Amino acid sequence: MQKLQHRSGSGLVTIPKQFLERDGLVDEGGEPSDAHLTVDRLGERAYVVRVCDGDVPELSECEAVRRLAAERIVDEDVYGQQQGE
Repeated sequence: MQKLQHRSGSGLVTIPKQFLERDGLVDEGGEPSDAHLTVDRLGERAYVVRVCDGDVPELSECEAVRRLAAERIVDEDVYGQQQGE
């Protein structure tokens, strides 16, 4: 778990290095490489951070968001109830 830190009036949180390495965002020296990121607020206390190469696609076009939405649909019956309720 990461701790929210204060920086110039904004909140700051770090991304674990192993996540950055997995996504090719660490240089040969082991330091995070320069990258542009965007933060979207999903709702109360929920955010998504994305690395952007140029244009920022709509959040609904994000593969991870689509996968989560599909999983939610599969878990619900035609009445919107969770399976097994």
